[in-house]
Amino acid sequence: MIRFITPSEIAAAKIAAAPRCVRTTEQRLADDMRDLAFAGASVESLKLRGWTEPTLARLAPEAARIARRQSVRQVA
Repeated sequence: MIRFITPSEIAAAKIAAAPRCVRTTEQRLADDMRDLAFAGASVESLKLRGWTEPTLARLAPEAARIARRQSVRQVA
């Protein structure tokens, strides 16, 4: 059986199959937190890396969980 695919179906398939290569802000903050933790620096050093106080207050709990998961997984 021959099935014709419409251009809208092709576009939808490309969007659905596109790899997710954009990291979230929480993941970037978690990477910075891990870098600082392994370097022995304090969390206050995040401000020197360009993170603002409101952003840190909003994203820090989730970023800390991500950083902890990544650290445990790499050590174990």
